[in-house]
Amino acid sequence: MKSFLQQHRQSSSYEKIVQIRPISLQIHYNLGFVSILIMKSFDQLFPTLNTVAATGTIRTEPEDFVVKEMNDVVFTEKGEHLWLLVEKTNSNTAWVATQVASACKVPARQVGFAGQKDRHAVTYQWFSVQLPKITDLTEIKNQLPKEVQIIEHHWHQSKIKKGQLKGNAFQILIRDIIGDESNIEQNIERIKEQGVPNYFGPQRFGHDLGNIQKAQDWFAGKIRVNNRNLRSLLISSARSHIFNLIVAERIKKSIWNQVIDGDIMQLNGSHSWFHSKDASLEKLDQRLEENDIHLTAAMWGEDPVQSDGECADLEQNTADQFQTYKQGFQQHRVKQDRRAIRVLPEDFNYQWTEGNQLQMAFKLPAGAFATGVLREIFIYQEPEHTNKR
Repeated sequence: MKSFLQQHRQSSSYEKIVQIRPISLQIHYNLGFVSILIMKSFDQLFPTLNTVAATGTIRTEPEDFVVKEMNDVVFTEKGEHLWLLVEKTNSNTAWVATQVASACKVPARQVGFAGQKDRHAVTYQWFSVQLPKITDLTEIKNQLPKEVQIIEHHWHQSKIKKGQLKGNAFQILIRDIIGDESNIEQNIERIKEQGVPNYFGPQRFGHDLGNIQKAQDWFAGKIRVNNRNLRSLLISSARSHIFNLIVAERIKKSIWNQVIDGDIMQLNGSHSWFHSKDASLEKLDQRLEENDIHLTAAMWGEDPVQSDGECADLEQNTADQFQTYKQGFQQHRVKQDRRAIRVLPEDFNYQWTEGNQLQMAFKLPAGAFATGVLREIFIYQEPEHTNKR
């Protein structure tokens, strides 16, 4: 399997302190790692489809977790926006944006990117710079830290917008695997066939899932949040929380991929959706099996939910548990939307390597989380990283 790093490989420091993702629900210790109880809570709240018993370690090295942004932009090679394909290692996307702004001698607001990428990884991501005062690539490269490398550049007529990408390609190495090899492969084959729940991953909810409580405190007026980016993040965390709980409830009721009265369907690879009553149940079941359409769940807002019947009851009952969220969505004029319940990894392949390791590669659409795929295969462990950039 060809690695993204064969031509562009960077080293960086890390600390090999294992942060254990809990196996036993009876463990309540905190041994200096990120809170075990909180990680347990995520797994308890949002169940997997597969029976997962094997364990493994991810992100031991940054190069173990590689993400490559995919887009279909046709560059004009003229205009006032300099687009840079950046390889970043062990670095936060927002921090990299500030480094690019500094190197190009522009304010941070003139640097755009499609979305956040994993920090503890090697990622390939596009940034755009409006009217850079420095245009010489060699000079820009010399001003950037070693963790940030420019791989490609183009001029374009417009900036990159939030969410402007087709998806992401992942190449992930799982180390220190303990468990039955056939069970692992069976779980992978099930994923290829049925997909995985399209949960928002733990990273959406912040350290120790703290964004959930912070959003509720902000909506209730207990704290002030002046930073616009943080406000947006907390609103997203609240909506993601409700969405995940709706998906979890459907999994518990064994209807996660079964049409019920009032469902809203989404076309695969599209944001277009339609009401289930617009087609026969037989036809919907066939299209679901063929992965042509997906069930959806509510991304909550102030207006009435788009579903009705049994689906609306399930979604409304879930959202009604969080009246503080309702207050916040009304105050900030957040509108209802839908998100597919299922996500299907594309071009999924894997191979066992020496030392009981598994190399995996797959592609996901924009907004989907690779950890949602991994947790259907392994109970994964992750080193505790000390880098805060």
